[in-house]
Amino acid sequence: MAKFREYNPKELELKEKHHLLLSSVAPRPIGFATSNSKDGHINLAPFSFHNAFSSNPPMVGISSAFSGRTGEAKNTLTNILDTKEFTLSVVTFDIVEQMNICAAEFGPDIDEFEKSGLTKHPSKIVSTPGVAESPLIMECKFTQHVQFSDQPAGGNLLLGEIVYFHAKDEAFDESGKIDPSKVDQVARMGYNWYSRANQGLFELTAPRYIPIGVDNLPQLVRDHPSFTGKLLARLASVEKVPKQDIIEDLTETYSRLSAEDMLKICAVLVEEGRILEAWQVLYLAEII
Repeated sequence: MAKFREYNPKELELKEKHHLLLSSVAPRPIGFATSNSKDGHINLAPFSFHNAFSSNPPMVGISSAFSGRTGEAKNTLTNILDTKEFTLSVVTFDIVEQMNICAAEFGPDIDEFEKSGLTKHPSKIVSTPGVAESPLIMECKFTQHVQFSDQPAGGNLLLGEIVYFHAKDEAFDESGKIDPSKVDQVARMGYNWYSRANQGLFELTAPRYIPIGVDNLPQLVRDHPSFTGKLLARLASVEKVPKQDIIEDLTETYSRLSAEDMLKICAVLVEEGRILEAWQVLYLAEII
């Protein structure tokens, strides 16, 4: 029998406890929590500390931890306690790159919908929108707050009663049940690992800086049919627009092509993860 490594949480640094916990409790479904500040600023943040707690009444919850670095409350926690409502939207593989942008710690007055390129879906009962690209949205009325600690990384469980469901037709199978293979949900594992409902594991590194966001991409790129929302988010995940760098191979290969063709090539490069080369193609096309 394999030997266990044993740990006493009281003897561990915060980072060690965090990684052990997240690696042990996995996969964790990811939900997009949308909240409104009392000043009307919309916040969109992904949560893997998120689950269902009751069917009658239907209850869900997220845990919003105080910042591990500063000990300050996250925008989601402040907003929900102030306005007593929120929405939860299921995160699928098709919008995982947009989710990754929203994981950055933007300021309270920044609209992550604009930064990620995601679309607001109007709610029926609460004033907070859901994510239109998500196949499943839950409107929630806040009911209970459980604070586990006031220390950095201390959790705050926020419970809400679901007062309205939104479910896209495409999520259902022929019998009228929601088909998980069609929803294709994404879940968080330990470190930078994620799992995909119908295919397995993939890796996605969380941003350690504030990305430029989809709203700062050239309009021609944002409007081009070759760029899906995922590709736009991947291209917009850089910390700043890369400087022009004359790459001889790119110049010789693409400089004689039309701007339209270069946009298509740019999208292919982004799909392949060649982000810096994609930006250089945009320079060649004189789009930036």
